[in-house]
Amino acid sequence: MSKVKTKDVAKTKAQKSYEKGLDLEKRVDKWLKTQFDYKCTMRDLARGKVCKRPYEIDVHGIKEEVFGVFKTHLWVECKAYRINRVQVTKLIESAKDVKDLNNQGSGLQKWSPAMLMLVSGEGFDIDAIAMADKYKIYCVHASKNFEFVGKKNRANFENKESSF
Repeated sequence: MSKVKTKDVAKTKAQKSYEKGLDLEKRVDKWLKTQFDYKCTMRDLARGKVCKRPYEIDVHGIKEEVFGVFKTHLWVECKAYRINRVQVTKLIESAKDVKDLNNQGSGLQKWSPAMLMLVSGEGFDIDAIAMADKYKIYCVHASKNFEFVGKKNRANFENKESSF
């Protein structure tokens, strides 16, 4: 009987974790739309050159310029937990794979990210920030408010200084 209870507890924890992450994604989506006028899609898919299964992007932001002719694509990964360098590396490698397919000109992937962002509900460890700074990734701590951390700040973001 304790095995059944353990499964129920684990399922409840997993479900709560999923819901917490989804709530964070919704907050980020709203923040990007209202504060920065991005058009956003949650849970968008992007194909890569090496990996056959598409990557799931938590929030794909698009900023249109000059009558919609030029677009800046933003790839946002949201984590309800504290981010470490593993998540930074995963984002970099995934985005490079998508960019490689787009640069190939195959037409399978019609866009690639110009900017990368990691949003955490619990903050970042020191190695994650150092690695994100090296690769010019925006880091945002989403507690009560949204606070940029690291070298890439809000002014850089508003000016659409590309990262990655």
